[in-house]
Amino acid sequence: MLKKLLRVSLIPLLLILLLISIFKSIDNRNKTYDREFITSLATGLDERWKVTDLKNYDEREIEDYKSYIDYELIEIEQYKNRKFKNPKLKRLANKYINVQKNERKSIENQNFVDSTFVSEWNQYQNKRFELLLDINSIVEIPVQDKNILDTILKSGKAVKEFNRVYGILVDTFDPKNFVVEEVTGVSGKEKRYIGDFENTTGHEITYIDVAINFYDENDKVYSGFRFNTRYGWENGTKESFEFSIPDSDTRFKYFKVKLGEKSFSFE
Repeated sequence: MLKKLLRVSLIPLLLILLLISIFKSIDNRNKTYDREFITSLATGLDERWKVTDLKNYDEREIEDYKSYIDYELIEIEQYKNRKFKNPKLKRLANKYINVQKNERKSIENQNFVDSTFVSEWNQYQNKRFELLLDINSIVEIPVQDKNILDTILKSGKAVKEFNRVYGILVDTFDPKNFVVEEVTGVSGKEKRYIGDFENTTGHEITYIDVAINFYDENDKVYSGFRFNTRYGWENGTKESFEFSIPDSDTRFKYFKVKLGEKSFSFE
């Protein structure tokens, strides 16, 4: 009889424990990690900066650069598949994690810190700085060293502005924006392309180098043209860019504009 009463009395307790387990499971499934990610991001940055301060730039080796990335990934990689309340923060978190992982992979088999390595490294840092700027605009990153973070955020703003200006210039010099004229001469048909372009970047373009590649029917470059370097292109003013393609009816198929990230500067 006593055993029967004991079994009966345990049923409510077991039901309570079961309900607690169910609610806890539901709560875990609905848990978001926005705050935890920001805290971990700050921790990773602080740890990274402590290590970077130990060596001057000219003393650093490949293993040092790998460790800089690892200090951050140890803290933030766990949030790759976690839920966030803020979808924008989630996208930025994933982008930041991916940049770090891709950078780590890209230097895995490199042995020397040469100019090629430094150039690639700096490109990844620019991506990092821009993403940290975007993340910090949503939630302030609670790092210990605010001065380093402020420097990074300023760099992020500069990178973002450079990308904006570069994007405008690439769109401006899109081949479809050139007006084409066809002229028939002794040597056959000649196409003349004219671009009357306005500087809409909001900045003075201190210099810009633009080149054109001519492609044939096999989609191969067979010739090209380079404009004279333009200096002091004021915002809101127009510059004319013209070039001709002799014998355009025999070999020419299309052209592409070459405007690299180092082909211009602005202030």
